[in-house]
Order: sequence, then C-alpha cells, then structure tokens
Amino acid sequence: MFRRKDTPHSNTRHPLTRLRVFAASDGQGHALSGKTARTIISFVALALLPYMVPAMKSYRIPVPQGLAAMFGLQPGEEIISARNLPGAEQFSSPSVSAGFDQTISTTPGKIEDPSGRALDHFFESLLVTEIFSSPSVSAGFSSRGGQTRISHYGDSPITNDGITSTVRRRLQLKFGDAGHGFILIAKPWGWYGHVGVAHDASRGWQSDPMFIARADLYGLGGVSFTSQSASASFGTVEEGEVGRSVSSFDIYYLARPGGGDFEVEVDGAPRARVSTANDEVKSGFYRVEVKEGAHRLTIRAAGDVRMFGVALESGRPGVQYDSLGVNGAFIALLANHIDADHWAEQLRHRQPDLVIIGYGANESQFERLPMDRYEQDTKETIRRIRAALPEVSIMFVGPMDRGMRGAGGAVVTRPMIPKLIAYQRRIAAETGCAFFDTFTAMGGAGTVARWREARPRLMGGDLTHPTAQGAEIVGTLIYDAIMEAYEDYKNQLSAISRQPSGPVFNHR
Repeated sequence: MFRRKDTPHSNTRHPLTRLRVFAASDGQGHALSGKTARTIISFVALALLPYMVPAMKSYRIPVPQGLAAMFGLQPGEEIISARNLPGAEQFSSPSVSAGFDQTISTTPGKIEDPSGRALDHFFESLLVTEIFSSPSVSAGFSSRGGQTRISHYGDSPITNDGITSTVRRRLQLKFGDAGHGFILIAKPWGWYGHVGVAHDASRGWQSDPMFIARADLYGLGGVSFTSQSASASFGTVEEGEVGRSVSSFDIYYLARPGGGDFEVEVDGAPRARVSTANDEVKSGFYRVEVKEGAHRLTIRAAGDVRMFGVALESGRPGVQYDSLGVNGAFIALLANHIDADHWAEQLRHRQPDLVIIGYGANESQFERLPMDRYEQDTKETIRRIRAALPEVSIMFVGPMDRGMRGAGGAVVTRPMIPKLIAYQRRIAAETGCAFFDTFTAMGGAGTVARWREARPRLMGGDLTHPTAQGAEIVGTLIYDAIMEAYEDYKNQLSAISRQPSGPVFNHR
C-alpha cells in the first residue's frame, strides 16, 4: 500500500491533482501531447487508481518506485482514498444523529441525502464499474472485477419486476450487464416473474412467504420453498438487450439435519448432486461455474429440501440488480419476522453495494398505524442491515401514490401516504440513509386518478399497482435520480482534484 511522503508539496497536492498535471508533461517539465500523452496517462491512471479507490484494492499491482515518488507515494503504508482528500470531509462514513435538524431541503425527482455521503460506498463501486466497463480497460482483466450489486427490497408493486426491470436494464445498458441477479426458486404468486430470465418451475414446490408463514428462515428474497421431487430451471434469454450471458449460477438453500439432496443439470447434462444435510441449521450455497455465454440450469429435488433461489451472474464488469419483492410485505417483516442471523448470512454472501428499502403500500391502508412502532421497526431494519454489512449504502424509496374512493366515488390519495413519506424522510436523514420520494416525483396527490384516466392507462384498477407503462415511468424516475446523484458525486471528486495548489514540477 502507499501513502504520500512528507515532501514540501505533500500537504497541498493530492495524487489526483498530480495526475492532471502529469497528463500534460513528461514528469520532467516537458510538455506531452497526442497519442504519447494519452498512452502514458492511461497507464498511470490504471496503475494508481486501485491505490486511491478502496473498492479496487484487490487490483493493486507493484508501482515503479520512481512513479510512486513522483506522485508523493511510498510503499508499505496506508492507502489514499476519496474520503481523505483535502477538502473532502463529506466523504466520511454516514452516522446516526440523534438530534438531526428536521428541516430537510427537497427537490422533486432528486435523491435526498442531508449527510452528503449516504451513497458513497455505492457510488465508489459504480465508479469502478464504469472504469472497468470501458473496452480499453475490461479487455485487460479476466476476473470478476468492476461489478456493482444492488438488492431492492419491496412489496407487491415490484413482485412482477416491472419497476425494477426498468432500473436494472437502464443501469446495465450504461454500465454493463454483470448478470441478472437473484430470483426465487419458484413462483409463490401467479404473477411473479423476472424480465431477462428464462425461469420455469414444476408443480410440487410449497412456498412459504415471510408475510403469511410462521417459519423465520426465508433466505435473501423473503420466501422459502420445500419439496421432495419438484424441479426448477433458470437460464439466459435469446432476445432482449440484457440477460443473454451468464458465467455462474449461485444456488441458495438451507443446510439442516436430515436435509435431502438436489440434483444439478447444466444445459441438460448432469453436473452434480448436492446434499443439504448438515449438523446445524445454516445458510447453504452452491456455485455452478459455466463458460461465459448462454446456459440453462435445472435443479431437481431428490429428498426433503428447503430452497431459496438462484443468482445469475456474469464474469463481466457491470451491474447486478436483485428484485426482492414480497406480496403484502411491510417493513416490520424485516425487523421482526425474519431471523436476524439468518438474514445476515444471506446478505453477507450476496454482498450488495446498495440496499434499497421500498415499502409503504401496505402500511398505507391502516390509518391508525402506530407510528412509534413503525419508526422502531424501520430503525431496527436499518440496524440489522448495517450489522451484516457495515459499509453498505442504504436508500429508502418511498411509496408511490395509492388511491382510494372518496366522496362521490372520486379517486383520491390515501391519507397515510404523505404521512409515511414524512416519517421515511426523517428516519433516513437521522440514520444516514438516502431517500427518494417516489410519490412527489410521479406527480404527488391525485396521481393515481390522473394515471387511471390516461391513455394508455398507467395505473391498474386496484389503484395500487401500475400498468407496464406506469412501471416503466416509475423505474425511469428512480434510475434518473440515481444517475443525477452519481454525476454529482463524480463532479465533487473532479472539483477536489482541480483544487489550486503550489507547483509540482520545475518547468524549464
């Protein structure tokens, strides 16, 4: 590892700034231009970037001593990161503030982050992904470098992957398709499905969603499945802009005493027989590696097994986006009805860079909802996530507008929606999380009525779930907000790197 030397310029010139100067010189004060300059600066940037971005530390290579000295670095000590750049106090880790100022500046359609750093971990990973997804960079790496993972928890509006598939597709088109992400073993609801995956399951799976079941071991996606002989298959798709390549299938199951086996086939050929029997109850994982490309995995129960799902992953740089919606879900389920240690096992294995919490539709139907308990459950959910993943970024995505019939049969906004949003906004700010106000971004009060009358219709007849066209709009709003905040993050880094300071080289 490297840190800056105690040189006359080390307190005033950060390596990012030196890199900018180096781009226009040969390090001896002579100007460089054209192809030579671009070649040199590309090499220097790729060599030093892993020492300046913690998420890239596994890609550090030996840096020539002369190059390290030129940039005020020396071997053997701590790294430099965006969080300790001069003037970059905003990059420190978010923390909980018991006395947070409740006056929060808001702009419709933008992510709110009073701390200014709630999404740093996510954006740092996304920056690495953007760099690695460049053809000139990705060609030099054959490992799984440069991947960013997002796990989006929510209620029924995302169980058909409408909203989430839009965010996933747009992120993958921009940053690269690193694989679809996690999908449940079978369909707990008739409408359950994921865009960009060829998914099928036979009869015989007994589903156990965390909303209606007594068991508290639900896996990453909030639903467990048991069977003695059922099968399920997962594969890439032949059409579409994403989801056409995979290099591994990561199978999630429960290891337990007396557990049966499951058989694994790849492209119709037997691959393995996996035992779920274990002396203690714990999360089990089995990864099936395949050559990058189009493939189909089939799982077949051969004995009493409890399965959770499969994550489809690519070895390429890019984004994976888990859509983890559960019908009828609400925030208290994550706080009280899923075992904390078990959920932590699942989260640590998945290692998302961003966890999105998107509940509120079901809470909105209870006008006497005890808000003190709601706040307690929300903060407990945040605590559990951070206990499992201390560095992870967390973002609340507030509920959409939800309608009800008012006086004379007119469609009006449920009164609990604005109240829930106010609580989520405040709790997010107090706990160092980001917040996106979906309700206001989509038009605020009365949106359901307007969307219901639009042509094509944007809202379903239940006044809760958007149509495919409406889901595309909501997903685009979330994507646009993420991208605007990400560009702001990069602009901040760029501004810091351009801070004026003393000379570095003696020009002749």
